[in-house]
Amino acid sequence: MVNINNMMKKISLLSLLLIGLFGCNKKEVIVLDFDVKPEKSSYKVGEAVNFIITGNPDQVLFFSGAEGHKYAYKDRTQAQSDQITLEFATNRRYGLDAQQPQSFRILASQTFGGTYTSAGVNPADWIDITSAFTLSGTQSTDVAYVSSGVVNLTSLTSLGLTLDKAKPIYFAFKYTGVTGTTQPRWWVNKFDIKTITTDAQVLPVASIATAGWTSVKVLATSPVSWIFGTDNILKFQGGGATVGSNQVWAISAGLSLTKVQPDTGVALKNMSTRMDAYQHTYTIAGTYTATFIASNVNIYGESKTMKEVQVNIVP
Repeated sequence: MVNINNMMKKISLLSLLLIGLFGCNKKEVIVLDFDVKPEKSSYKVGEAVNFIITGNPDQVLFFSGAEGHKYAYKDRTQAQSDQITLEFATNRRYGLDAQQPQSFRILASQTFGGTYTSAGVNPADWIDITSAFTLSGTQSTDVAYVSSGVVNLTSLTSLGLTLDKAKPIYFAFKYTGVTGTTQPRWWVNKFDIKTITTDAQVLPVASIATAGWTSVKVLATSPVSWIFGTDNILKFQGGGATVGSNQVWAISAGLSLTKVQPDTGVALKNMSTRMDAYQHTYTIAGTYTATFIASNVNIYGESKTMKEVQVNIVP
């Protein structure tokens, strides 16, 4: 006859052994022990701030608190503002205004259909805003660029530009040259659109590298095109007196005036390294909120903590 009492004792003993076995091998996320603080209460502009780090988290992400690197705006993709500015810079060489007047113009459109062909460019869709900006005079070197000045695009209603910030906007550099005399050469090495938010942040919207330029020969027989190369300079070479007439536009992609890049942080370490200090240099005086996000992550879960420290930067 089977001894039920002995069987129950064996089952209970086996259960206890299994519990003990799994209990001894239980895996957990290591609880974070992390802190950070600046070594001094204040630093000078250009002096490296030394952050002392204690604990050894697997990963650390750092937001300096400077423009474009604020933790509070890490997920922001839209920003509203009544100050949307444009600044570009030009270098002009060769040719005379008397012979080649208005060879370079800047135009804007919110009705351009996005067809980058001579037939797709209707001048009636475009507003000439050149008079709001400063253009280069004739220069003796390739490196002498003249700033257009920083112009608030929302202030150009007198020129016919009334912005609808819900719509994309296109910009065009229009080149016009007539055969028979030297056609000027125009280069553009800067094109910055920025929005200034209600809390005085200056956020990039587009640059010459991100605006997406396309050369369109509005005069189909134009012998020269706009060129945008790896040097991030938009170039129209012009030409001598025998070069055929040109009307060629460099047209940007459609740009959203409210879309901005989320603020970014810097990954300081991963689990294979140890970090006891980190240095960062601020270039503008002010009080910054530096944010450190520390975490331990494995297949069993995640442990994360955030530390914010005030950094005082003096002139």
